[in-house]
Amino acid sequence: MKFKVAKSAFQDALQSAISAIPNKSTLQILNNFAFRLEGSLLEVTATDLDLGIRVKVEVEGERDGAVVVNARKLFDLIKNLVSPSISTIDFEVQDYLTTIRWSEHGKANITGFDASDFPPFPELEDAENLVVSGTELAFLADKTLFAVSTDTTRLTLNGVFLESNEKGISIVSTDGHRLGKANLEQENPTSIKNGVIVPPKAIQHVLRSVSNDSNIEVSVSDSYIMFNSDSIQVISKLIEGPYPKYENVIPKNFERVIQANTLELLNKIRSVMPMANPRTRLIRFQVDGNTLDLSASDSNIGGDSFESLAVNHEGEGSFSIGFNGQFISEILSMCKTEEVLLKMNNPVGACIVEPIGEGLNFFFLLMPLRLIE
Repeated sequence: MKFKVAKSAFQDALQSAISAIPNKSTLQILNNFAFRLEGSLLEVTATDLDLGIRVKVEVEGERDGAVVVNARKLFDLIKNLVSPSISTIDFEVQDYLTTIRWSEHGKANITGFDASDFPPFPELEDAENLVVSGTELAFLADKTLFAVSTDTTRLTLNGVFLESNEKGISIVSTDGHRLGKANLEQENPTSIKNGVIVPPKAIQHVLRSVSNDSNIEVSVSDSYIMFNSDSIQVISKLIEGPYPKYENVIPKNFERVIQANTLELLNKIRSVMPMANPRTRLIRFQVDGNTLDLSASDSNIGGDSFESLAVNHEGEGSFSIGFNGQFISEILSMCKTEEVLLKMNNPVGACIVEPIGEGLNFFFLLMPLRLIE
């Protein structure tokens, strides 16, 4: 096996693939990159058996072949070749001994292994296929990944729920306290029966490696999901379901609606946040007429803070509700519109946060914190 490759392209490929190298593994083979060269196309593959990444790089191929090489040693070597005079890398394998040359006198040797021992990518049988752009996938991820749970006792909430039907594609995530849902309208998309739960790590790897205008083919089987673009493939095991019936917690009707300027509300929440209890981050919202008062207090230090703003309020009488200030700030930051709606029914029921505008196709749900009078 022998080829010459641009140093920058080679480093980018290794950077993308190394994300799938496990930090610790009882299987030594998983600590390696698998290289396969055919003509002028080099494939770099890495996997931890749950997530696999394959990157394609254009090279000047001289001799086809395959080898497995220690991933972190090779990546650290290439990353530390910082001299601007190093523009190309010569890569040659003889009897598994891998020689990397970057100048007349600069070279390194790494002992490789037989590539046939490296785990192959799984075959996706009876896969259902969707096509999205990098921009569309980024939109779906941006409005949902924040709410993925990290609670390992509820594994189904550790992923995003991907659905597709005749109306389009949707992704939802929730940790039980907050929820984000985004929809993508498409004509005649493939239907994914019952939806699937996708680890967020797979989506993040794809978004780091593709451009906004790239087309991404998404293939879904019973156990795996694969994202395939021009230069990269990411395959991941699905999280076993079923996903909770999230629709049951989304109110259909509301007794109270508050319309506010998004940036003004966000700034005033941030103003009172420093005095909130550091454990609960509780911010009290009290609306009376068209005035919304915000307050926070920390009995441990004897401090409190207050703010108010003008809003449009639809509902009977005055009303108080409490929110985690960090959670609602994060949600408001994702609402890029000038105005936002907060829809609710009572101080302990779910609140829907919705940007105002046409064709936005996303909303958030936030569960309140109980107020202690």
